[in-house]
Amino acid sequence: MANITITKRMRGVFWFFALWAAGVGATMLLALPFKLLIRWGTAAGF
Repeated sequence: MANITITKRMRGVFWFFALWAAGVGATMLLALPFKLLIRWGTAAGF
């Protein structure tokens, strides 16, 4: 029984980290164009 609960807990932690990493990756991908636009805007002198 203990092994089953440990594997369930490990699976829950793994899914939590997987979803968190996916969210961080998605936010970084979404923020990339804005960072480039800001960089081009500052380089152009706007």
